[in-house]
Amino acid sequence: MKRGPLILTITAGVLVFLGVLALYLPASWFSSMLPPQVRCTELGGSIWQGECLGLNYQGSAFGDATWNLSAFKAITGRLAGDAELRGTLINARTDLDLSFAGAGELRNVTARFPLDPALSSQLPRDQRGNVVADLKRLEIAARGVPKLIEGNIELHDFRMVGAQAMALGSYALSFDGVTQPDGTSKGTLKDLGGPFGVEGTLTLTPPDAYTVVGLIVGRSADAERIVRQITFGVQPDVSGRSEFRFEGTL
Repeated sequence: MKRGPLILTITAGVLVFLGVLALYLPASWFSSMLPPQVRCTELGGSIWQGECLGLNYQGSAFGDATWNLSAFKAITGRLAGDAELRGTLINARTDLDLSFAGAGELRNVTARFPLDPALSSQLPRDQRGNVVADLKRLEIAARGVPKLIEGNIELHDFRMVGAQAMALGSYALSFDGVTQPDGTSKGTLKDLGGPFGVEGTLTLTPPDAYTVVGLIVGRSADAERIVRQITFGVQPDVSGRSEFRFEGTL
């Protein structure tokens, strides 16, 4: 065999080997690259189609995670595919198309999880509830900050526990997925029953600010007493509803 064809054959063989290796890289090879707050009892499959059994994040057990990613999209700098998390307390799945920096889009997001410190120690210890999310689209900016949402997020059976136990009701946020001319996006807030009647809006303002404004009224004497405390100095309108407002950063 002449030297030229031999080199081409060897080069082609090496490229095929590297291509196959890239497609089937074991996920376990990359366990040391996980963020320090993330642990897996067992990593299986490949880096593109794998599973993290016994996912633990910041000391909290989340269940088992699986993913299916496109190796060819990764060549262009994108993480595209789907991911799912199944646990005792939390269940979630999504289709994703993200940059390596984390910006991009999630589609067909479904999630169910409780507000319970058993899930995460960062959740309030004196509050409980159940969150249900069904999002058609979620656009994420740098640092993982949501910038556009289309779909619904509901909080059911929200309540205080402990010495100040009290039912706080159920609520829904609905987003139309439309960006306003000034770059903001809005969702409508309403109650789904309970001691408080609530109507309002949540506005996301780039790069990471949010504002919630609305009207609230108590449906019982005890609830109205709380309304007067949280809207101190605000006079109710003719229907008995009082305006509230709070804002912050994500």
